[in-house]
Amino acid sequence: MRLLPPPPDSKPVTHFLDSMSDLFGYALRNCNESDMVGVTISNEVNVHDKPIEISFRRRDQLSEEVTWSMFEKVAQSNARYNAMDRLVIVRAMNYMQ
Repeated sequence: MRLLPPPPDSKPVTHFLDSMSDLFGYALRNCNESDMVGVTISNEVNVHDKPIEISFRRRDQLSEEVTWSMFEKVAQSNARYNAMDRLVIVRAMNYMQ
């Protein structure tokens, strides 16, 4: 996926944060609270960037704050991280009965 550029009258950082929040919400939309979910975000353009990996946890424990905390750590550790690169997001699930 690739984020659309921000509209001319918006702030780029706000646009990025809002877009990523919408994306995470979309990725988790069909999950029950007890489902086990793991998420990996990798950079298709710069394969040397470390992937962002959120280990399996119950859906009700995967808050937006957890996601942003992990995203921040990886973005700060990668020398050339660029949010406008093509990012690949993989959601893995283990449905609980």
